Order: sequence, then structure tokens, then C-alpha cells
Amino acid sequence: MVRKRGKKPTKQENATFASDGDDQYTKAILKNFDVETVNYGQLVKERERGRVVGKTRTIIFGEVDDGCMDTIYVERYNLTLRHGISRLVRKSLCFSKCKEMLGNHLDVYQCYNNMILVKSALTIKTKKGKKNIERTPTMPG
Repeated sequence: MVRKRGKKPTKQENATFASDGDDQYTKAILKNFDVETVNYGQLVKERERGRVVGKTRTIIFGEVDDGCMDTIYVERYNLTLRHGISRLVRKSLCFSKCKEMLGNHLDVYQCYNNMILVKSALTIKTKKGKKNIERTPTMPG
């Protein structure tokens, strides 16, 4: 999906990826991108009784600022997707039978989430007695 929607990375403009310690991500990146065009690092969280007690950052290839390497944004986005799309909920009876339909469903959901759904954090507060202006992320400021 990234190759279809994003700009292909070059040696001058590398793509940067961060993930957890799962080796599947390394294999997928190597399969889809030239190593010289990608920066990739892993963040492995150490847990005790379900709580994160430490983080180990490892640069796999390229140049990654390990201080900025974090998975918090993608984890939040994945949670938002799982909450909004029943096909992505864990342990669900609803699932996609083919990748194409899942891709189509994701496209429609992203369009709705980014262009139609009003975000309360983007609401412009107005003077008392006037209606607040509700906005979506694509509306101009």
C-alpha cells in the first residue's frame, strides 16, 4: 500500500521506519525497498506485569535518530483503525476474505476519518452566544 500511495524513497530522500522487534517488518522492508533508500530502527519494550519498564532502541540500517524513534503514533493509529473497522478487531467474526476488499474498506474509512468526521479538538471556539465552528482535518485554518 505504501508503494502505491507514497512517494518512492531515493538515496537523497530516504524513508524512515520504526517498529517493534518483530523480524517480519525487516523482511517486508527489504522486499519492497532498496536498503540504501531506507532508514529503519526497532524499539523493543521490556515489560513486567503488563507495564513497560524499559525501552531498547536498535538501528537496523540507515541513519535513524534514536531519540526520536518511537512507535506511539502508529500504535494510536492502529487502535483507531481497529476501533472503527470491524474487520480489524481482534477475535472477531467479521473478517476480510481478500486483501483487495480490506484495502478498499481502509480507503473509504481513511477518507471518512480525514475529510468528513468532525474532530472536537479542531473546533474553533467563538464568542459566547455564537455557534462554535466545527472542522475536519482537511478544512483550511
